Amino acid sequence: MYLVLGVGNDLLGDDGVGPYVAEALHNSEWEVLNAGIVPENFIRPIRTRKPDIIVIVDAVDMGSAPGTIRIIPSEYIRDVGIGTHQMSLAYLIDQVSPWSKIYFIGIQPGCLDPDTPLTVPVRSAADSLITIIRSHDFDKVLVLGKEDTKEQD
Repeated sequence: MYLVLGVGNDLLGDDGVGPYVAEALHNSEWEVLNAGIVPENFIRPIRTRKPDIIVIVDAVDMGSAPGTIRIIPSEYIRDVGIGTHQMSLAYLIDQVSPWSKIYFIGIQPGCLDPDTPLTVPVRSAADSLITIIRSHDFDKVLVLGKEDTKEQD
């Protein structure tokens, strides 16, 4: 079983990219949870399902151009993010990782203003990511911190 967990606040512009990706994957082979700003509330439902793969999608400040997509390795999780959720995603990942292969995928936001839609670069990146998730082609996503090397995880 495959699970997508969309994280973020869809009332704050590009912070809504996680929920946007999750909603787009309804009615696919992926089970979808829109965690909003409280992903820690989904630890038990995720543990119960024991998915083989979990893809967590969130707006992440990586200091990159808006719309940049990266897999966030565990050693970077505490260093990135925009902090609109209650608890660190590192905690959630620690709680569900014994059962699942986890891809934490961040998209660099451009605008986090209240009551604004996703910006064009972030929506375009999200649509590209949706295609990648549907095809399970995660090798197409660069890993944060390894962008300049040929070796990708």
